[in-house]
Amino acid sequence: MLAARTLDGSGRLLAAGLIAAVTGFVSAHDPVLGLIALATAVLALLVLGAPHAVLLVLLAALPWEGVLGYPSDTLSLVKLLGLLLLMAFLFKVAQGELRLRAPATAHAVGIFGLLVTLSFVVSPDPGAQSGTLLRFYLFLGFFFLMIQLVDDEAGVLRVLRVTAASVSAASLVGLISFLQGNVDRVAGPIPDPNDFGYLTATTLPLLAYLVWSDRGWRPLWLVSFPIVLAATLATLSRGAIVALGALVVWALVTRRIRLGGLIMSTVALASVLIAGLLLFSPLINERLKAKEHIAAANVASRQALWRGAIEMSMDHPITGVGPGRFGVESTNYVRDNPIVLADPVTHNTYLQILAEAGPFALAAFLAFLGGSWISLSRYRKRCQAAQNVAGIKLATAVQASLLVAIVGGMFLSEDLANPFWLLGALAAIITGALAERQLPEPRTGASRRLAGHPELARSR
Repeated sequence: MLAARTLDGSGRLLAAGLIAAVTGFVSAHDPVLGLIALATAVLALLVLGAPHAVLLVLLAALPWEGVLGYPSDTLSLVKLLGLLLLMAFLFKVAQGELRLRAPATAHAVGIFGLLVTLSFVVSPDPGAQSGTLLRFYLFLGFFFLMIQLVDDEAGVLRVLRVTAASVSAASLVGLISFLQGNVDRVAGPIPDPNDFGYLTATTLPLLAYLVWSDRGWRPLWLVSFPIVLAATLATLSRGAIVALGALVVWALVTRRIRLGGLIMSTVALASVLIAGLLLFSPLINERLKAKEHIAAANVASRQALWRGAIEMSMDHPITGVGPGRFGVESTNYVRDNPIVLADPVTHNTYLQILAEAGPFALAAFLAFLGGSWISLSRYRKRCQAAQNVAGIKLATAVQASLLVAIVGGMFLSEDLANPFWLLGALAAIITGALAERQLPEPRTGASRRLAGHPELARSR
């Protein structure tokens, strides 16, 4: 209650006055320090009064994490933003303005976090991998805080807009660098092209949804979609392309995509390919030949890494070798790898978790993904029954992105990347808070019979 009174009415005015006075005093003595003080004051105000804005800033920063490793990789700007978001959330809780939500998938995520922590504690050298554990906590906390702070259609739309815009900008930067010949494959602000391809591929269904639903910003999304698609193709990530292929098959088999959507996607793909071949054919051919040259070695390397992960998990069948320790332990398990890697990853999300955190952690992670998928399917059916077209489209888009993430995770180690946790949080919000607002509870058989006999319902 005290916190609530502090920031309402005159309290906010007093706080603003104090901040302005301090900033002005500092600026008079040192303009640089004045700018720093002003930036600090703005962040403080956001933390105290606008946690949703802090969440959006964090969302915008995540695709750029590769260039935001300040002041250090262990404690980067992204992790600091995550800490600020936690502080903002706790302040809102102290004010009594938030009601905690705990959907079923949040329980699986909580168990997964506990098991990862246990694996870290019993690992041979916990201190050396503390950065990996912090990164796990960042994404687990991001998932939890997002489902607390976003609870309506406008909030979901803001999340989708910020995510799509940030990924689109990163894709444009990556494409420019690629077309200038500065890099062999598009990676954007993420060092690994495969990881960047995974991020862009999972964003494409969300962009398609925005093209359909966000009419005010439709021109932006119509431009962004082919940019992100081109960036995905130019990463030359086979995992991302296979995942998109699985998405197309699923959409056609389940009739999730209609003729208009199929035509739009086909036109976008054809336009990107034709433009690339006409304008940058020599550069693209050179990159494809280089990729083809090492393709067989890459396949053999991944098979060796997968075998090593399975053997590693068999030797550590309860808690695994510890978060982030696959690379350290790989020298004892990965054999006949044609590509020498200093600190390899498994290139398979599920085997990475199995080897590093054990089978129980993997089961919790799969329960999180499976629960998200099932809840979206049920929500979509309820929307169909209620003839809620917007809900059907939104559920389909998030489910499509989740499918890309799940399939792509079979070829890349992405448990410590944004898509899984963002899409899982969106699934929990859509099927929880949004469903409560939009859809009535489904009737039981008895209630349906009573609905047909009002006099019986009144007698009861």
